[in-house]
Formats: sequence, C-alpha cells, structure tokens
Amino acid sequence: MDDSSDDEDEDIEFEDVETNPVPAPSGLPSGDLELTLTRDTRVSITNPFGTKKGPSKIERQIRISTHQVHVQLLMFHNAIRNSWCCDKELQEILLRQLPPAIEEQVERWRRNNGLMRKKDEVIKGKGKGKAKDPKGKSADAHRGREWDQPAAIVKDDEVDMKGGDRRLFGLMKLLVSYWKARFKITSPGLRKLGYMSLQTLDEESKSFREDEHDPERHGERIRDIGEFRDHAKAMEGSRDVSAQLFTALLRGVGMEARLVANLQPVGFGWSQTEEAFEENPRKLGKTKSPARLDPIFSDEDDSGSDEAAPKPAPKGKGKGTSKKGKAAKSNTNHGRKPGSRHSRGSGLKDAPINFSDSEEDAVESDDSVIDVTLPKKRILPSLPYDKDLPFPHYWTEVLSPITNTYTPVDPVVLVVIGDNQANLARFETRGTKSEKAKQVTAYIVGHSPDGTAKDVTTRYLKQHQWPGRTKRFRFPIEKVPVYNRKGKVARYEEKDWFKTVISGYVRGTRKCPRTEIDDHEDATDLKRKKAEKKVVEEGKETLQSYKSSEEFVLERHLRREEALVRSAKHVKTFTVKGKGEDATEEKVFLRRDVVNCKSMETWHKEGRAPKPGEEPLKRVPYRAATTNRKRELAEAENASGEKMLQGLYSMEQTDWIIPPPIENGIIPKNSFGNIDLYVDSMLPEGAVHIPMRGTMKICKRLEIDYAEAVTGFEFGHRMAVPIISGVVVAEENYEAVMDEWQKDEAERVRKEDEKRRKAAIFAGKEVDADADADAEAQKIIMDKRDEEMAGGFLPDGFNVEEPEEKHHRSFFPVAHEGDDEEGGGGFVVE
Repeated sequence: MDDSSDDEDEDIEFEDVETNPVPAPSGLPSGDLELTLTRDTRVSITNPFGTKKGPSKIERQIRISTHQVHVQLLMFHNAIRNSWCCDKELQEILLRQLPPAIEEQVERWRRNNGLMRKKDEVIKGKGKGKAKDPKGKSADAHRGREWDQPAAIVKDDEVDMKGGDRRLFGLMKLLVSYWKARFKITSPGLRKLGYMSLQTLDEESKSFREDEHDPERHGERIRDIGEFRDHAKAMEGSRDVSAQLFTALLRGVGMEARLVANLQPVGFGWSQTEEAFEENPRKLGKTKSPARLDPIFSDEDDSGSDEAAPKPAPKGKGKGTSKKGKAAKSNTNHGRKPGSRHSRGSGLKDAPINFSDSEEDAVESDDSVIDVTLPKKRILPSLPYDKDLPFPHYWTEVLSPITNTYTPVDPVVLVVIGDNQANLARFETRGTKSEKAKQVTAYIVGHSPDGTAKDVTTRYLKQHQWPGRTKRFRFPIEKVPVYNRKGKVARYEEKDWFKTVISGYVRGTRKCPRTEIDDHEDATDLKRKKAEKKVVEEGKETLQSYKSSEEFVLERHLRREEALVRSAKHVKTFTVKGKGEDATEEKVFLRRDVVNCKSMETWHKEGRAPKPGEEPLKRVPYRAATTNRKRELAEAENASGEKMLQGLYSMEQTDWIIPPPIENGIIPKNSFGNIDLYVDSMLPEGAVHIPMRGTMKICKRLEIDYAEAVTGFEFGHRMAVPIISGVVVAEENYEAVMDEWQKDEAERVRKEDEKRRKAAIFAGKEVDADADADAEAQKIIMDKRDEEMAGGFLPDGFNVEEPEEKHHRSFFPVAHEGDDEEGGGGFVVE
C-alpha cells in the first residue's frame, strides 16, 4: 500500500507558480515626444493658499469690474422678466385659473375702483321687454334694490374712496393665500455663489456647455416667453418665478404692480463672505419622504369623501358668522397637523379655498361667506429648494389708487403684506442665517409696467438711514478730484456709479415722463434720512459715547495725527471699570482743544517748517514707506536699542519756508544737487523757475548756474521717485535760456515734421510698389492667357473637343424635347 501511494505521488506533475509577479516593462515609445505647455494668463481672484497677503491693485480692479458687470446683467435680466409679466396671454392664463370665489372678489374690487365700464355690467335680454339676470330678477329690480340700500352709488370710471385701502389689502390677502396654496416650488432660484477658483470655473463652464441641463447645478433655465407661459400653466417653478408670475397676475387683475428685485451680485470686497461655497448650495440633501415635505394638500380618509363635497354657505349680513359655521369650521380643521398650511386648494379652478378669520374680515364679505372643504385629490408637494434663504429676492409693490402709495407684497417666502412699518422691516436681510447664505441688501430695484425702473432701496432700510445694510455690499459714492490750472486739487465731486447705471431705466423722458406719484414717493418713502444724534444724559456716559462725541474726548481715542494743545485742561473725569481690577479715572478734554499734527517731512512738502525752539506736541513711531527708510530705521534701532520716534507739530508751531535771496547768480542746492520747490514761496528771491523740458542741457551749454526743481514725489515699488519740473536760474539768465530754448524747440519741431514726412513718403512708395507689382502680375497672367487662346482665335491645327450637351429638365417633362432638332434652335422651321 505504501509503495503504490509513493508511485502515485511521483506520477503527479507540479507547476511552478510565481508568487510575486514582476510586471513586464511597457514598450518604449518610438519617435520624439512632443509636449505642449500652455501658460494660463488669467488672474485668479481667490486666495487658494489662505495667506495673509493682501490683494494686488489689478486683483482689486478685477473684482470691482466683475461686480459692476454682474449688476448690469442682473438689471437687464429683470427688465426682460418685467416685460414678460406684461404679456396679455400670460395674464389670461393666470386669470383663468382663479377660483370662482376669488373671481367674484376681483370683479367687485374692479367695480369699486372704476375699472369696469357700465356697458360690461348691463345684462342684455334676448327678446323684447326687460332683460333678466341669471337668477330671474330684472335689471330694474336690481337697480331698485341698490337705491334702497344706504350706500352711495359710484359713477363709472371713478374710485370708491369709502374704506380707504381696506378693499385693496383684503383682495391681496385672498390672492396671497391662493397663490401660496397653488404654486409649487420645483427648482432653485438665483443666488449669490461667490468667487470660485479658476479650476472650478472651468469645470462649471464646461458642464454648462456640454452636459445635459441640471437645475441644481446650472440653475433654472427659461429661454423665452413660451417657457415662461408653460410655468404659468403648470403653476410651478422657482421662488423667483413664483414672485414674477404673481406680479403678472396682479397686473392682469388691474393693479399697478411693480416687480421688485433685490439684486444679489458678487461683491467687490475681500472678506470671507465673498468666497465661494465649498458645496453646491442649490443641491438638495437626502430626499425626504413626501409626508415630511411641506405638502400643499394631504390625503384624507376615503370614507370621508362624501363630507368633503363643497356645500354652499348661507348668506349673512355683515362680517359675522353663526356659531354653527364656526363650529363646522373648527370641526373641519380638527386633526390637522400644526405645521400644515391653513389655505388649501386642489390645483383646479373650481376647487374651494379656505381662508382664515382675519382674511375674511379683511374682505367685504357682506354678500356671502366662502366655505371650504378639503379636496380629495393629492397634489405633489413643493421641493425644499432655497430653504436656507430666509428672505425673498423678488416680490411685488402694489400702488393704491386711493392713497397713491406703494405697498410691498410677498406671497412666497415671508407671506406678508407690508401695510405697516413692522411688516415692511421684515424685507431687510439680517441675521446669521442670511449671512451664511450670502444674502445681502445692496441694490433693490422696482420695475414698472411701462418698462422703467427705480431704485427703492431706501424704503427697505431701517429708518431710511444710509448706508445701513448696504455698507460693504453696494458700490460706494466716490470722491473724484477736480484739478485747477496748476495741477492742484481744487475740489472734489461725488460720483454715484449705480445712479449712472440706473439712469437708463428711470422715468423722465418724453416717452415716459415723471408723474406726481414719483415726486410724492421721492419726497416721502424714498427720502434718505440722517442718523439722529443720541443725547447722552449726564452720568450715563460710556466709552463708545465719548468716542463718537463731538464735544468731549478721551486721550485714548486720539488718532495718530491728533494731539492736545499745551493749554488744554480737562473738564471732568470718567471712571473706567475693568474686569477684576480696580476702577481707573481718565481725564475728559474738550474736542476743540484737539489739533491735527504732522511730521517735519510732511510740513516741508507743504512749504512749512517748525518755528525755532518749538517742541513737538506728540511723538509717534515712524511709518517707513520705502525700502531705504526701513533699512535706516532698522540700523538706528539696532544701534540705540530703542524704538525710533518722530515728533509731530501743529500748524501753529510752523511757519512758511522763505529761503534767502541768491547772490552772484548762484542757486542754493540741497544734498542731492536739486532745489525743493513744492510751493511758490520756496523760490528764492532773485531766481526764476523755468518749467520747460530740455532746459538743463541749455544751461550746461551756456555755462549758467542752475538747479533742477523738485516739485513732488511719486511712490511705487517701495521707492520714492522725485518729480523734476524744469530748472531754477537767476533772473538775469532767464532771457538767454528762453531764446536758446525757442531755437531748440523750433529745431525739434522741424525734425519731427521731417520724420513724419519721410515716413509718409516711404509708406506711399510701398503702396506704389504694391500697385506696380499687382499690375505686373496681372499683365503676366493676361499675356499667358492670350498666348494660350491666340488672342481669342483658335490657331491652325488646334482641335477642341465639343462638350457634351446638358439637357435640363423643365417642370413639364416633355415640354422642350427635340427643340434643337425640329424647332431650329428657337426659330420656326419652314
């Protein structure tokens, strides 16, 4: 047995298995390798390395230009959407979807505001006699009933002034409730994303061009008014589209409605809020179950379908309802989740709407009470897009025909009517949530139905005070210097960039003139107000109150260039309480005892110098602007071991620099061989300044003593470069220098004219040479063609193959067959 098993083991053949296989070397490429490296010349306006280095000048200008272009593009986009909101077909689509109950309230509002003519209200009969209405009552009986009521009759095209804006606000509340229940949010809207890196921008641009459109990545896309109408038919879209369509609905009803847009452009600053999000904020997280989303409608028990049928409510007088009605309403609302919406609709035109008691009170429901039951059909819920944005980007302003004032309405996000100051303040962005979502208040623009636009930002600022929330986000008003003949700054003029941008949209042209409503609005709601000065009571002062006070000042609040005069005396003391330390007292001085101070160098550039014996009022550390000065300060500090300080002097401690008169035509010079001439008073008596170019060479040629005039400095690249403006010479040498300068100037002009003349002659010769070359080439071509064609005649023995005949078929197949044979080439054969 053992021998047989051994034999069997010997018969088995084992294979060698390589445990650590070495990959075979890939084949070496044949030929030369060509690498193409393209340098990216674009400038990144982000800070990818997180360094503390500030932005360069070109980076700042790029962000400013990007911000300005983005604002203008958003303005144009909103102008297009505003024109779409005036489309009659779009308005008809929205009006056809209104429930009958709201249609009745709309017609009543239009009738009270004189928007319906009498001919539209008269019920015409088919036969002879008096016309009857659908209820069987004659028109005369209806008119008699109106005369019996104590109400006043309103003439056609006149506004019923009774009740003020109560009817308008009541109708808007009905429309807001209907819209909130009817419109579905299905895509994200516009939002501020921030500045992205170049790599991210390339990826997003490529995806936008090549990939299939994704609303979560590329944003909502509506390419034309046809797609805008489709959104109105389906009653779905983003929050922005919802507000825009609601504006179109109000215009279709007959209201003067503005489309208001809170622009969200990329900023021009360099704070962290201007950087892009790490993740796409438009993309939804994990998909929630339909029960957890905010459904417009929820399914009820099928067993209660009979009870869900709409029932007409009994008519009652006034605004009150019976106890049974209230009990039935409470039973209907019983069992509803506390987070569900109060207003409901089935998405169909004839579906009943349930309104709250406050909404019923707002409407003049003296004819009937609207009863609502829950529909049986289930509507898909709105998707939770832009839930991190607590404030709207679009809303509506409605003009009251009675008070001629605009009232903001938001049916989407805030669901509020700004009929008072508290509701109006809710439109201003604020809070940590809006800061994280990069939601800002910078430019709020209202677009009117006539295509004009208006800056209405002041209405939504707290107490109408500027800059308010617009600070750091709205491009500020610039002070542009205006120079005089001598190149000095004469004054400053204010330049409002956004005022220039919106000037192309505002009213004031012959086609769209300004109205009295515009003037009234500018004088009231849009009038900027100055911040009121807070009066601090005696004994209740704080450090902040002293810092902003115009009467008192603490020494700790003095700026670097501010100091107290030597005669200043404190008027009182202020007790500062520290944490865990004893209270300290600080002296309080009058603000009028504070003066501005400057260093000796700064005063010297203004033509002044400290008086002899004056001591500086203050000593502060040096501010080195150039590399050489920094090196000098570092060496001095190393040698002394102390911080180097410079003295500051007030204007009362300085006097004008008046140099002594020159002697023997010798001009005084500084250590650099120049003369400082920052102001006219620094010119020595007996000398004259000649600010002409080339005068230094003339002085050297005439062997006249001179000094180059330094009139200022230019700072750049950590260097100070002096500005040289001509020379200073003695008065007796002025005429000689000017005579030579005029000769040199005439010679210079002659040489420049000669240079331009030669350049013109050379250019003319090139043109003539090109023309001659073209003519010669044309001649050669024509001569060669004549040789080939023998001057238009065929030479002897030249055989030409006859080309094949090309038969063109006419519209009629056999109309011209055989014309050449039988017809004689177009002539009649005899």
